[in-house]
Parts: sequence; structure tokens; C-alpha cells
Amino acid sequence: MSITTPDDRISTYNPVAATTQFAAGFPVFDNADIGVIVNDVERFDFTVTATYTNGISIDAKAIFSTGVTGDVIIFGKRAPHRTARFTDGAPLPAKDQNLALDTMEAEIQEAARENRRAHKAPYGEEGGVFTASDVGNAQANAASAAASAALAAKWAENGDLDVTPGKRASEYWARKAQEWAIGGVAGVGSFNSRTGPVTAQTGDYSSDQVSRGGGSVEDALDAIESDITATKGLLLSGIEDLLLSNNSGNPNTHIDIGTGKARVGSAVVANLATLTKRLNGTWVAGGGNGGLDTGVSAANGTYFLYALRKVSDGSFDAVFSTSATIAGVNVSLLAGYSIVKCIGVVLTNASSIIRPFVMYPKDEYTFVTPVKDAVGVSISTTSNLFALTVPNGVKSKAKLRFEFTSSATTNAALLSDAAQGVLTAGIGDDGGNLGTMQVASGFAIGSQEIWTNTSRQIRRVAGASGSLWVWTDGFHFPCGRNA
Repeated sequence: MSITTPDDRISTYNPVAATTQFAAGFPVFDNADIGVIVNDVERFDFTVTATYTNGISIDAKAIFSTGVTGDVIIFGKRAPHRTARFTDGAPLPAKDQNLALDTMEAEIQEAARENRRAHKAPYGEEGGVFTASDVGNAQANAASAAASAALAAKWAENGDLDVTPGKRASEYWARKAQEWAIGGVAGVGSFNSRTGPVTAQTGDYSSDQVSRGGGSVEDALDAIESDITATKGLLLSGIEDLLLSNNSGNPNTHIDIGTGKARVGSAVVANLATLTKRLNGTWVAGGGNGGLDTGVSAANGTYFLYALRKVSDGSFDAVFSTSATIAGVNVSLLAGYSIVKCIGVVLTNASSIIRPFVMYPKDEYTFVTPVKDAVGVSISTTSNLFALTVPNGVKSKAKLRFEFTSSATTNAALLSDAAQGVLTAGIGDDGGNLGTMQVASGFAIGSQEIWTNTSRQIRRVAGASGSLWVWTDGFHFPCGRNA
């Protein structure tokens, strides 16, 4: 004797890449026994393949001609019916009897499944009768009830009269305005120093007072509420922890993302355990998998890292992109995920491997090995731009050390933010941050943090010709931890 186990006759899938075949993880007795729901919508544009042995298939699949992604549910939908009857007085083979009982059991399992999903009344009471409209409007009615409850709570907090002047509920003042509009307040300046019934007159409201949002008071209030929501979203935007580091086992290609959370307004995602993503592979969900939105990692590249939130369950993932903005990220591989915020950046060297770095809170990065961005390059009285090893496509503050030599005595050099434009080095002009030599061909050293332009450049100029060395120790890239 064999024993079967309870079964809801449902198989669920959540493919992030387009998938065409989905197996039914339960016995099927006819191709019509399978139903499919994709992203909450029942689909009928599929075929069924199945191999039947003694009337039962355990390898049935629903097959789409075009791949689907998202939430996929394969469910049993067998209509109760008999496919054969036994003949009186004839032998009753065990396989035929088992088939009849198995199909009946499948129908009962599906009926029990639907019964558990149905509306239930307490024992001893009659159940309610709901129309399709009742069911369809249930969510909207619940939202309306919640909004009304919130409004009632506001009025309860502010009260009617016993509140601080100037902080009474808008509902109270709306009722008072209605009373005054109908009867006025005898002997009292009820509106704009006028007594008696209030009637609108020219000059009561300016066009500026009522134009906000479209022309009516309601439009103005709606617009103000929208402004408050947007401002609140900006105030709540930021990053907590989520520090990046080279992976200890594969430092050249893998990045570890520490625990923490990112938030932009109401969109928030938390990383509950260190997640590792590969820069040398295209994006696949999960730790240890590829992280690039498209293409391959390149030499001397800049790769911004964005926090992702899985729409179905809110879980964390991340993707690398050369785009400095969310709008530029290639989302073709990111079905089922939303991009929340940029959380950091990594740079590659001439061999296309990740430069070793240490990341500190408040968006500060230090290279394990300082980068020589200038080695004995010429510097003169002509101001020139030159590039540093910092993120490309955004402004960042480079952490610099420099050395300068010149055959001219009392000579100074000036390294500066490109946004300041062309400057002139020298005590009589724009000064210097490097020098001055008191002996011909002597050396002077200095250090400073200087903002770059979006092409990674700063300016260099000297009071007289000389040679310059520059070491880049790291940079500050403010992607939002202080927001």
C-alpha cells in the first residue's frame, strides 16, 4: 500500500532572465489540468508537454513561445469529471482503480486549496455574499478608510478649541469660515476688517495666493503637500555603512559590500550580510556572481556601484556601471529590481584589475599604493590641465602630495581646482602651494586636497619653468552618506 502526502498542486517560480519552460511539480491527468499565472495575470498563450503512463504524467511542463520573467505560478485546475467507468462484473485492475482514485484525490486537493483561500465566517454564523464589485473595490475602500482614520487622528490631536492659538485643526477653521460666510459675526471685523456676512470682493485674494498648483485653494494645498513630500524624500535620502573593500580571496576582480542600508525617500533597501560582486562578469543576482550592467571591465576604468532592491521581497543586491547617474545604468539584466542609490565607486588600472583601496566612512577612499600621476612633468608660467587617478564623470576631491624643482630661485608652483579658471603663480599674483626654492634646482614639497572637474583634471602653473611630481593617495567621492 502506498501513501500520498497533502498537496496544494501549485509550483512557483521567479525567473529574472526570460524563461520559456515551467514544470508542474504535481501529477497531471490531462493537458487541460494545468493553469498559469504570470505577474498576477492568468495566461493562456502556452502549450503543455507531458508523458502519460497509466493515465498519469509526472513530467508535465507549460511552455511559452516567448520567455517570461517575474512571479510565475503553475497550478492545477482540473475540472471534476470521470474519464472512464468500470464495467459491471468485469475485472478491476489495480492500475485503473488507482488512476480513478488519484484523479479524485487531485480534484479534492484543489477544492481544499480553493476552500482555504475563500472567505470564511465564524462557526455557527452565515457567510457573507460578495459581488465582483465588492471584491474589486475592497482594496480601494480599505485605503479610503485608512485615509479617513488618519484625518480623524489629526483632528483629534488638534482638537476643536482647546489648542494653542494658530495651531487649530483646518477642519475647525473650515467650519468657522462656513459659519461666517453664512451669517457673519455682528459687530466684529470678520474678514479684511469688514463686519457682517462675508462676500468675496475684489482684492480679497491676489492671483499669487490662489495660483499655486493651478488656480483653486484645493490645487494650492495639493501642490504644497507635494512639495512637502518631495522635501521629506530628500531629507530622508542617504547611506548608512555599506562600505566597499577588495575581496580577500579575489582582490583583483571581486568587491565586498558591507552591511548597511540605502534610502531615497520611501525607497529603502538593507544589506544584512556582506555581499560579494564580480567586476569581470555581467550581472547575475546573488553573492559571488557577476556585477556589470553591460560589457566587460576595461583598463583605467571608473565603475559606480548602485544598490538594488528586489521588488518582490525587498532584498539587497548591487550592480556596477560606468554611468555616473542612475538614468544611464543599463537595466536590461535587472528585471524585477529597482535601482535605489549609488553607494560607491571602484577604479581599474592599466591591466583592467581593481586598484586596491581602503574605504572610510563619509565617502573617503585611500589607495593601498599611491598612484604617481606626474613624474618629472614640465610646469611653466602657462596654466595647463592634467588628469589624476580619481573617478571619471563626476567631481571628486583628490588627496594629493607633490614635489617641485626649478633652476630658478624663489620659484613657486600652484596646483588648483579647474573651476577657478586660469591662475598665475607667485606672491604678487595668485600665490602658490608648493615652493619656494631658495637654491637653484632645489626641491620643495607640499600636500593638499583639491577638487577635480568631471574629467578628473586640475590645473598646474608655476612662476617659472620647472618639473613636477604628483602622488594621488586617494579621493573623496560624495555619493550620499551625508545626505
